[in-house]
Amino acid sequence: MNEQNNNKDGFSNQENNSLRNHKKKQKQKQKNKRTANVKIASLLTSTSVKSIADSIISPFIPLYGQFLGASSIVIGFIVSITSLLSVFQIIWAQIAQRFKASRIIALISNYLSTVFNFLFLATKNVFGFAGLRGAQSIISSAAIPTTSALLAERTQPKDWGFWNSIVQGMLILGTLIGTLVGGVILTKVPNYTGYLIIFICAGGLGIISAIFFHFGIPSQRRLETKGRWIKVEEVELTISNVLATMKTERNFILFCLVNFIFVFGVNLSGPFYIIFNTSNYHLTIFEASILTTVGLVPQIISSIITSKFIEKVRKKELVILGAFITSLFPISYIIPFLVGRQSNVLWILIIIWVINGTAWGVINSSLITLALDIIHPRRRTLQLAINNSINAIALFVAPILGGLILEKIAISYLLFIISGAIRFIGGILFIIIKEPIIGGTILRPINRVYTHIVRSNIERQVITLVTVPKELIIMIRRGKIKRKKSKNNSKIEELN
Repeated sequence: MNEQNNNKDGFSNQENNSLRNHKKKQKQKQKNKRTANVKIASLLTSTSVKSIADSIISPFIPLYGQFLGASSIVIGFIVSITSLLSVFQIIWAQIAQRFKASRIIALISNYLSTVFNFLFLATKNVFGFAGLRGAQSIISSAAIPTTSALLAERTQPKDWGFWNSIVQGMLILGTLIGTLVGGVILTKVPNYTGYLIIFICAGGLGIISAIFFHFGIPSQRRLETKGRWIKVEEVELTISNVLATMKTERNFILFCLVNFIFVFGVNLSGPFYIIFNTSNYHLTIFEASILTTVGLVPQIISSIITSKFIEKVRKKELVILGAFITSLFPISYIIPFLVGRQSNVLWILIIIWVINGTAWGVINSSLITLALDIIHPRRRTLQLAINNSINAIALFVAPILGGLILEKIAISYLLFIISGAIRFIGGILFIIIKEPIIGGTILRPINRVYTHIVRSNIERQVITLVTVPKELIIMIRRGKIKRKKSKNNSKIEELN
């Protein structure tokens, strides 16, 4: 009987079955890992391509409005109409939550929003263009809360800082490429033909981005089959729950209001830098696009470095630090103009943009992660929609008010001074936000964390960035001093 149960290799049938099952599990794990890597690569590619498509058009909308004969107020309206209609994301989030169709709505939004880039070709009327931009923003707003919720559902909370920094890096890279491409096209092909080309390029890239996004977001059913679905029962997104959240979640509402003030200050002057560059500093469109993109590389670097601090340092202190630096940006930007230097200022402006980009890298990485920490998991879609909608109001009102200031006040640089002051106030107010403790981790103030560059594998020239507490550094230094003293004492004894 035993001989029948043994095969030629001397193993029992039971042992052979367990070996085969083990091999199958190993192969399935490897397959899942390869699939996950492909999904991540597709999602990051989609993010980058989408950013390129948006950046080919967005920085040059004020110039296109100027080309169509629009006033400063109308230009501000064209830029801000997309932000106002982003409040529709509350409705989209409610539909996605009620019908459990976050993925489908995000996919439809990504595909349909690209069609409008081709529809821009059909109108030369300022208000017709503004209407198409508004309709595009309504469709695009469906992807904002749904995509954020999808990423939060499919990743662990401890990895949010890492993935946010990666996504921000891809967005910045896409913005860098898109703005430069748009600037080159408008420089080489002037007038209306140049704008036609950038609209067509944006539409084509948008379709490619939507396809990559389609393959980059796995379905809930597949994740549940593989046991990798992070299920969270969320609060239903209704008007009554929105009002209840605004009454009970005091810290979250404070965060939204403070962020509103800061975003308002940033966007008050935001659309008018490119006009100021071409009108007051007499830069070409390509030089203006270089300025817009030159700060993006340091922004990526500072975003990556900031992600090293996020798990150890209070995020709101990083936000305050970045906000303080960027509040100086609009004021320092007009200094060459105030001292009478209105030409050959490109290198001075590049330095200012680089410093500002570094500050924004700190803000982007820390602010998004701080928001996710404050937001309750069961109210994630609801609170993301509330926060984004409040920001949308600031993004709508600020450019119009900025255009009104430029239109009514003869002093053109006053707008930038006001913008800097509001940014500073908004940044300082982050002090009142209470930062929650996540996973039992007690975060340290910035001044108690030192950054050390540790050189390892010198022959390979590898540099590792390590953050260590101040007390540990003091202990290490004391240990070194003690060792030095003992060595000196031993040398003295040998001489004696």
